[in-house]
Amino acid sequence: MDLPTERSQRVHHEWSLRYVGLLFIIAFLRTMAYVEVFLTDKLRPKVKDDVKVTKIWFPSREKGRYIKAFIYEPVSMPAGPRPVNINVHGSGFCSAAFFGNSRWFNYCVASKLQCYVIDTDYRKAPEHPCPLPVRDIEDAVQWVLQHPEKFDVDRISMTGFSAGGNLALSAASAFGPEKIKALVSYYAPLDGSAAGAPVGDANGHPPKSPFRSGVILDSFVFSVFYAAYVPPQCDPGHPNLSVINIPLEKLPDHLFLITGDADSLATESIRFYDNIMENGSRDQKYHSRLLIVPNEAHAFDEQPKHPESVHWRDKAYQQSVDVIRSAWYPDDGEPSNPPVAKPAPKAIISFVTQQSAGAKDSSKPAPAIRA
Repeated sequence: MDLPTERSQRVHHEWSLRYVGLLFIIAFLRTMAYVEVFLTDKLRPKVKDDVKVTKIWFPSREKGRYIKAFIYEPVSMPAGPRPVNINVHGSGFCSAAFFGNSRWFNYCVASKLQCYVIDTDYRKAPEHPCPLPVRDIEDAVQWVLQHPEKFDVDRISMTGFSAGGNLALSAASAFGPEKIKALVSYYAPLDGSAAGAPVGDANGHPPKSPFRSGVILDSFVFSVFYAAYVPPQCDPGHPNLSVINIPLEKLPDHLFLITGDADSLATESIRFYDNIMENGSRDQKYHSRLLIVPNEAHAFDEQPKHPESVHWRDKAYQQSVDVIRSAWYPDDGEPSNPPVAKPAPKAIISFVTQQSAGAKDSSKPAPAIRA
């Protein structure tokens, strides 16, 4: 697939006092991110011995430049081309500190599905703003497609966390459902054109729900990340940025959205799911899922501080594996001609969110909303 580079369009920030200020603030926030990752590392399980992790470098579309990635490979995986999941880590679009934070998720996918998982890096803003990180993720997919002797190119899925979910959706749309069979997005920012987008909340106010694990996105920090990733000349409504505007026919039938109800980005996943239920294809309506996790904030799964958070992390990861498996192997347990699905009422989604926010006993799993 030809992925043209728009060299005639300037995508970098112009040098200015504003940009210099962004560089200084982002440098400080990057340092704090590394500190946070160090302090919370013990909350993320290590990869077990049945999966081998290797650092690799694959070529980008720009001659002479390579992109770093970790490839997860089960040691007892059957010979021959195997399916592959491409994972995109969170970053606020700006920090490399969180590269590798998804190691337990990647391990679970590789081990349970006996597949490759490529955890890919990408360029960061403000030095490399939108759409340059998207191009790096596209290059990861392109590299997989160029190696059918190693990868089963008919069984490719993509997953992404936070900013990585945004990038995964954008990159997947460049290849279409013929190549990308499933996509899983964890608490991603999806709409850069909404009124509250620059401060991380499309509703303009933070959620009131209590939470056990994760972080509440500070409006100032989010506004800095937003300004770094979105240069002034960039259209905030462009599908490369506001992935909620991607035509649904460019996305796979199997879509799974996960968010905590205490996350200020939760409403964006709900709106995206509503859009799928109203405007998606029959298969998209049937196969798509939305999981609203009660009493959890942003990135709850990557730093779970409570047994219930661990429970929900494991539940979300298992459901992610199930969604990918059903996309790769559609004849195993799913009808070949699914019935026409009726859109789930929005009131049900609101009810689940409100019920979760006020729940004192969260030991009972809230239902994954399914069309």
